[in-house]
Amino acid sequence: MNGTTTGRNALLLAAAVAITAWGILGFVDRRGRGRAEFVYETDYMVMVMPDGPAAEAGMQDGDRMISVEGIMVEDLPLYSRWPRSLGARVGESRRFVVEREAELLTIDVVYGPTPRGVLHLQLGAGLIGLSFLWCGIWALFAVGTPPALTLAYVGLAAGVAALGHGPYLGTWDGLAIHVSAAAMALWVALLLRFFLIFPRRTRLGESQVVTRTIYGLWLLVPATGVIELIFHPALYHTFGAWIGLLMLGYAILALVAAVRSIVKTPRGELWSSGVGWILTGLVVGLVPTLVGAIDWAFLRDFDIPGSIYFPLLLAVIPLSMALAVRQGARLR
Repeated sequence: MNGTTTGRNALLLAAAVAITAWGILGFVDRRGRGRAEFVYETDYMVMVMPDGPAAEAGMQDGDRMISVEGIMVEDLPLYSRWPRSLGARVGESRRFVVEREAELLTIDVVYGPTPRGVLHLQLGAGLIGLSFLWCGIWALFAVGTPPALTLAYVGLAAGVAALGHGPYLGTWDGLAIHVSAAAMALWVALLLRFFLIFPRRTRLGESQVVTRTIYGLWLLVPATGVIELIFHPALYHTFGAWIGLLMLGYAILALVAAVRSIVKTPRGELWSSGVGWILTGLVVGLVPTLVGAIDWAFLRDFDIPGSIYFPLLLAVIPLSMALAVRQGARLR
């Protein structure tokens, strides 16, 4: 490796370490943060989660939030971006004034712990993000080929998406949320890019127009995030739907590109090219996850034991991609 490559790899390794530390620090900090289990939108109308601390304190759907700890809500960002001083720990209370049927009511809410289901989702997302992050770094240092470098970038984006929230930042928490959302979109865009160049660079993978389109569309995501931050709360949640569609489109195209590589690879080269590893990872990761999703959505009366943990098998996919990149480097 030349000096430039060594410096780049050291920088990517340092970024991976920093992302991991930031994510762990955030998990510890946010686990101690209390939850009231209610939200309100730009019209300040309240939506309350059943059986949560806010509901137990007497808050109801349709209440209009007036003030928090004596501060008028018009003078605050929305609930996810309150100043750090308003972010209660578990067991602490906050005083709210709401309007209900033209009457002002004072409600003291004692914040509770993070529900176990939410905690499991956070842990699962973190583990999958860490798998992508460190499998990408491993592949980069193991072989250092262009696909390995792309996989390292895939891992860094996945790490920021899953772990980028970090500790609670108060008013600046919205910035961390937007950075994570942009990283999530970049992650699936880079997955598409990876499967266009591995195991062999396709015609689309060689096209500068296609490459610029992939990244150009992604640039709209941080741009809309900046716009939302500037005009918060007027544009709160305005761009979420189209960003979700963009990520879904990237993900579908990446899966199509992966399947195309599997189909186009001669059977005799399936394992020597590394594609066999990717096929194994997709089957192990996606099939049980799909079964679990169907079980959750349509088979409520028949719960497959352990199905809630099936999505954790998605962590096998980055491992299979790293093994594939190493195998592909031997073929070259």
